[in-house]
Amino acid sequence: MEWLQPYTDAKIRELGAAGAKGLLAVPISFVSEHIETLEEIDMEYRELAHESGIAAWGRVPALNTNPTFINDLADLVLEKLPSTALRLGAASPAGEDHNLGPPSGAKT
Repeated sequence: MEWLQPYTDAKIRELGAAGAKGLLAVPISFVSEHIETLEEIDMEYRELAHESGIAAWGRVPALNTNPTFINDLADLVLEKLPSTALRLGAASPAGEDHNLGPPSGAKT
């Protein structure tokens, strides 16, 4: 399977040749920092941008553990569960506790 185009390295060169002086990378496919964001985007593409005449380079940080992102992700997972009784901190109709958080009284 071929990657989506335009390829980032080719686009950086093209924008540098067109006179761009600054770029901000927004890696929308990544939800956490990892080797591709930290090595390829932050280091390799920054170097390529500078070599291409683009002096200012930046990257929008990944969502990582942003509370709004985590809560929305948890909501999506819960929506897809086969039973709507299983909710964070909720008891099932049979009275079973399905709290997926830390035990009561646990230090967090």
